[in-house]
Amino acid sequence: MNELAPKARWTVMQPWRGIFGLVVTLGLAFTITASFDINTFNGTLSLWAMSMVPILVILSILWGGQYPPTEKLPQPWRGMALTSLMFGIGTLAYLILLNFRAAGVVQPFIIASLILTVVISFFLAVAWGAWPWHKMSLPAKGFLTLITAYLLGWGISYLFNFDLLSYPTGVKPSPIGAVPLYAAGGPLASFGYLAPRGPIPWESAICYALWCAVFLFIFVSLGMWPFSKSPGLTKQPVMGVVVTIACAVFAYVAYIVGVGAMNIEPIRFMLVGVSYAFGLLMIQTIFQMWPGRVIKGPVGGFVNILLSVALGFGGYYLILAFCNWHFGVAAMVYPNNWNAIAGVMLALTFPAWTVYSALWDYWPLPPTPTPPGA
Repeated sequence: MNELAPKARWTVMQPWRGIFGLVVTLGLAFTITASFDINTFNGTLSLWAMSMVPILVILSILWGGQYPPTEKLPQPWRGMALTSLMFGIGTLAYLILLNFRAAGVVQPFIIASLILTVVISFFLAVAWGAWPWHKMSLPAKGFLTLITAYLLGWGISYLFNFDLLSYPTGVKPSPIGAVPLYAAGGPLASFGYLAPRGPIPWESAICYALWCAVFLFIFVSLGMWPFSKSPGLTKQPVMGVVVTIACAVFAYVAYIVGVGAMNIEPIRFMLVGVSYAFGLLMIQTIFQMWPGRVIKGPVGGFVNILLSVALGFGGYYLILAFCNWHFGVAAMVYPNNWNAIAGVMLALTFPAWTVYSALWDYWPLPPTPTPPGA
């Protein structure tokens, strides 16, 4: 994601290369979304699509395209091979989650657990550098990190409580009290024996977890500054501990301000974070850190961070308009509206950016030029 800016014609130059990729990937995401009604999209499709993200993190970040060995394959065959591997492993994970944790029914607690696994996957790959598996072979450290992410996601999700829908109208403070979800009398009471019943309301927990990921992406934009300036902090597991604590603290402050002081309903505040992550990840993947990468030091990172706000804001309203048009305003009510927008952003569009840039190398455009001196 930090390559130097190519100096060739528009097909290998940013931002034109990124704009081309953005049109391709958004078009694909909208086409897929338009093929489903809102219930299927927020249920089966979103769970299946999100199941691709943990293995995609391994393929793009930990393996960096070096495993499986496909360097000798030309595009589009290399992209097809790596994408097929992603689909295979992701679909297997989807089937295991669905049938062994959710009794074969797509439901809120399993989606929340998978979102948590996605967040943990990013932390294990980016902040922790695959520690404690980092000294193993590429395949071993990748698969062990993937398994670790799922196990941690499964275990930590038992701190969540899915008994109630805390804000039935999607506003805070709610004009009506919490209503049963998995508790007796709720629509999912028959699955209550499966859903975690920990101490933390699930809406608050998943909102906080997502904001932890947002701050991780912010540190990525900064090249892990200021931690990268201290040699003592760059070794594992010290770097992982420090970055995780920093993200956890900043996310807590954001939650206190957004949900506590500003009275934003947690799922809506989560969508604020999703929109910001949408902008950050757009720059980090499809635009390959442009424009900040042409500016030395953390200043370039701050440029990207600020630009991400505008991109996230614009992306939110674009996808909101598309969802209102396709699903219908009557269907876009709480919590379906926020789930649909978040699904298009992070279950479809972000994976499409990563697949197209990291696995397909923007095919049919020319390959990304090798940075000078590489």
